[in-house]
Parts: sequence; C-alpha cells; structure tokens
Amino acid sequence: MGTTIWGNIYRFIEIIWRRRFYLGISILFAVMIASLISILTPKRYDAHTSILVQESALLNPFLEDLSVSFNLEFRMVALRVLLHSRHILFTVAEQNELIDKNSDYRARDLIVEQLSDAITLTLSGTDLVIISLSWDDPREMESILSSVSQLFIDSLMAPSRASIVSSEKFLLTQLELRRDKLVTAEEKMAAFRRQHLGVLPELFIQNNQTLFSIYSAIRDKDIELSGAYGQLKSLKLKLAQTNPVIGIVEEQIVSAEAKLSLLKARYTRKHSKVQSVELLLNNLKNEQNKLLSKNVEFTDEQLNQLWNLASVPDSGNGESKAPSLLLSQLENLQTSQSRVIQLENEIAMLHQQSKRLTSNVAMEADVAKELSALERDLIVNTKLYHDLLNRHEMAKVTGELGRHEEPEKIKVIDMPFTPGYPTNLSLSLYIVLGLIGGIGCGIGLTVAAELLDDTLWHIRNFNAFDNINILARLPSIDYEKDSENENNG
Repeated sequence: MGTTIWGNIYRFIEIIWRRRFYLGISILFAVMIASLISILTPKRYDAHTSILVQESALLNPFLEDLSVSFNLEFRMVALRVLLHSRHILFTVAEQNELIDKNSDYRARDLIVEQLSDAITLTLSGTDLVIISLSWDDPREMESILSSVSQLFIDSLMAPSRASIVSSEKFLLTQLELRRDKLVTAEEKMAAFRRQHLGVLPELFIQNNQTLFSIYSAIRDKDIELSGAYGQLKSLKLKLAQTNPVIGIVEEQIVSAEAKLSLLKARYTRKHSKVQSVELLLNNLKNEQNKLLSKNVEFTDEQLNQLWNLASVPDSGNGESKAPSLLLSQLENLQTSQSRVIQLENEIAMLHQQSKRLTSNVAMEADVAKELSALERDLIVNTKLYHDLLNRHEMAKVTGELGRHEEPEKIKVIDMPFTPGYPTNLSLSLYIVLGLIGGIGCGIGLTVAAELLDDTLWHIRNFNAFDNINILARLPSIDYEKDSENENNG
C-alpha cells in the first residue's frame, strides 16, 4: 500500500512537471493580477470613537426618581436607524463640506449612501457605544466622526430634553388654567356664603336654638303683655273712679255731713233745716253711687284734659291733694301704657325674627346641597392645582438635574482621530495571495489538461486496451532529426 501511495505521488509530480507551463503561466498571471489589485484598490482608513453612557441610577442613586433614564439597550435599534437617516447624514455632509447648496441630487444621494455604508454604530456591553468610520480620505475622518458623535449625543439626549421642556410648558399652561378655575371656584364659594350668610349649614343648630329661644321669649312676652293689659285696665278704672266730678261730690258730701252735725246739735231732726240738709246729703250720695257705678273709658282727648287739670300748680291748701293724686295716677297710667307698647313692639320683633329664622331653617337643605357642590368643586380644583404645582416643580428640578448631570452622564472615552495608515492589505501580502492563488489555479489547469489529453503516458493506459503486455520501454526517438543527420552525413 505504501508503494502505491508513493507511486501516485510520483505520478502527480510527473504530471506537474510535464504540465509546468500551465502552472508557471497561472502563477505569473495571478501575481500580476494581485499586484494590480493592490495598486488600483482605493486606500481605506478606519477610525472610531467610543462614548460612555451612564444612567442616573449609577451616578446618584439618591436622585434616581428625579432623573430621566436613557434606556440605551432598548433604543439602540432606533438610534442606529436615526443615525443612518438622510437628514442626519445630510447634516454631517454639510458640516464637513462634502456637499454644498449647489450640489445636485445625484451627488447628494451618493455622499449620503457612502456615509451610510461607512458609519457603523455598535453597543459594547450595556453602556459603551462605539462609532466606527471607514473612509478613503484620512484628513476628513476626524471632523466626520466628531459631527456624527455630536449628532448621536444630541439624538440620545433629545427625548429627555424635549420631554422635560414640553412637560414644563404643558404643566405651566395647565397650572395657569387650573389657577383661574381655582380662583373662580373660590369666588363662587365666597359669594354664595356671603349671599346665604344666615342659612349656612354650620349655623343650623344655632338657628334652631335661637328659634326655640325666640318662641320661649314670645310666650313669656305674651304672658307679660297680658299682665300689662290687666294693669293698664286697672289703672284706667282707678282713674275713672278718681273723676274730678266725683271728688267735688265727695267734698260736698263731707261739707253736708259737717253742716248736718252742727244742725243736729242745735235743732231736732224734724227741723226744716235739718231735713233739708239730710235731703241734700242723700242726693249727693245717690249721685256719687251713680258716678262710681259707671266704668268710664277715657279717650286720648279726655286723658289730655286730665293731664292739663293735674298740671295746675298747688295752691298750698288741702284742696290740692286731688290734682296731686290725679297726677300720680296719670303717671302710673303712662308708665303702664309705655310698658304695653314696649311689649307689643318686642313681640312683633320676635315674630319677625322667628319668621326669618323659620325661612332660614327651611332653606337649609337646598343651601347645604348647593354648598356641598361648590365645596366639592373647590376641593377638586384645589387638589388638581396642588398636584400640577408639585409636578411642575418636579419637572423643573428634573430639568435642572439633567442639565447638571449631562456632562457626567455622557463621556467620550476615545476622541475622534486621524488614522496614520490604511487598512488595505499590503503589496507583499497581495503577492503571496496571488502566488497561492496562481499555484492553485495552475494545479487545476494541469489536472484538467491531463484529464482531457488522450496521449498514453503510463503503462496502465496500455493495459486498458485488450490486456496488452508491455515488454519494454523505448526512449523518445526524433525520426526527422535522425533523417536530417543521415542526409548531412
């Protein structure tokens, strides 16, 4: 078996040697083509920049609830698409003067396509972003990478910045709206309480107690008024009994009795003078009884006349006792009348108060219902206003915190740089690859030529024809050359 293997190897080497022309030509052409490719291939340069994106929870765990998270892992696909979008690449091209305003659409689209193919955005780990650039001009790469990285940072920060700014504006607008509604609700509540000051629910118990006290006072005043009426009637009756006419009659009776006593001392009962005085005395007493039996009701005019009579100055004798007594009775009558008028006014005022309080108590249910609706509206507006005010202050604090932490959140680890050498393969490596390719191609051509050639080069080829046995091998004889030698010889 070992002999067979070595025989095959020997035969392969023999074929290669016999077909060495194919191998040499293939190697030569392959090396030339590889060298030409190395020379003609445009030089490509690679550069990159790396950006560290740190979450607020890692920077300051105590302020995590006030910061806005980047969610870099979830946004990476969107950021990659955004970075390769046309308007971003147009901005990069304009900033680096790759295109200008006069460039045609074909040139713009070509530059955008080149930039899109040249820029690569990858996420290493969870917080390291690498932006790579493959470009043909190393002098432009640093500025291009700087523009791309800045636009990437702006795109990364844009949602948080925009959300904070828009949140502050929205909350400020809603805060002003809610402040107006709160002021309106407070004014409605104040106006309603002023309008129904005495009917407020918190005064309901007090109103009931006051109403009960008024009813009790009315009963007491009615009783007192009845007594005052009785006293006034009694004073009027006494005043009627102290009529000046009765007083004159009584004075005449006293005078007649005194005269009768003197006459009885001097005369007998049958004497004409005694009988005439007795008759006069009886008439006076009858007249007195008639006057006393009449209940005289004085009118205001009669009372005024009595006041005038009572106001006559005293004459200094005993007869002035009657006007003094009359004056005292008139004063008592006036006091009693004043008391009656006072009680009537007080009772009328108490009735007015009771009517007003009764109306207030009856209105209490409707007022309480409307007041409850106003209070509910005021509570809702107050709560919403304070919630919005708290959220607005939180948004302002979040914005200030974001601006304060922004330099610490995003750090450029590797700054953009200008590469010093291209990334293309060297000429020697191209030559080696061409040599390897040429050898492979030459071997392939040699094998193909050997398979397609029907010349009998090996003993086994002869055995394929009717089992012909080989007796001997003769070297190659050039008959034409030998004939020429014989002719010349």
